[in-house]
Amino acid sequence: MSHRAINGQRRLLLLLDADTALHPFIQAALRRAPYAPLRYLECHPVVNAEQLRNHLHERRYHVALLSLESIGHPTRPLLENAHRTIQLIQEAPVDHQPPAVAMTSVGTSAHREAILRLGFAGYLCKPFTLATLFQELSTALALST
Repeated sequence: MSHRAINGQRRLLLLLDADTALHPFIQAALRRAPYAPLRYLECHPVVNAEQLRNHLHERRYHVALLSLESIGHPTRPLLENAHRTIQLIQEAPVDHQPPAVAMTSVGTSAHREAILRLGFAGYLCKPFTLATLFQELSTALALST
């Protein structure tokens, strides 16, 4: 698949979700996004914290979509996973720390507020609509320098 550069620069999305069935769904959805910057994102899927760490150190991603349940054991408290996710991002070189959208299947409005206060650029609770996905990613991508 061809990935067009925006302003001469290839845009990269780091997608973390242990549920690999979600990877092609997100990739297909992005190709149909109403916003060109999302349509041309090159998606790099990973399934666990170790792969996330490695990818963050290897490349500069413009935005990250991260399942909080995929960071640690799914029964670990959500905010503990969110803290760990932020730590992994902050361990990367400063210019390799993308704005991140948290994704979860168990969140509440109180979780949303707490997760955004931790430094996430956006928040999605599964199931989510494509419009919400596009909005959260667009907002996060706009923060990328």
